[in-house]
Amino acid sequence: MLIGQPELANKLSEHRADVREVVQRCEVVRLNPLGDQLGPYLKHRFQLAGVKIEDVMEDAAIEALRLKLTGHTQKTQQEFSVLYPLAVHNVVAAALNIAASVGAPRLTADIINEV
Repeated sequence: MLIGQPELANKLSEHRADVREVVQRCEVVRLNPLGDQLGPYLKHRFQLAGVKIEDVMEDAAIEALRLKLTGHTQKTQQEFSVLYPLAVHNVVAAALNIAASVGAPRLTADIINEV
């Protein structure tokens, strides 16, 4: 099993003759963005840590996180989403650090937007 970023898919492209034999034996599965599952995903992750999400994040912070990691490209106005676990975790960790530095008891939309 190989797990990687989109760059790995480029290296294992069917169009590359030097890896053709390997690629023909691979099944590629792509992880879709979390989308509407962001809230339940965060709740699950905090539950694994033994914490209620309500004690850590306001609902508005979850929505701010969703908006921060989705949008439209400037040129084509095409929608995009980077609501993948790694990006979500990076923003939440940075926001928690900001909250701790200012003594905020929970993550708010403003704190998420500061990241």
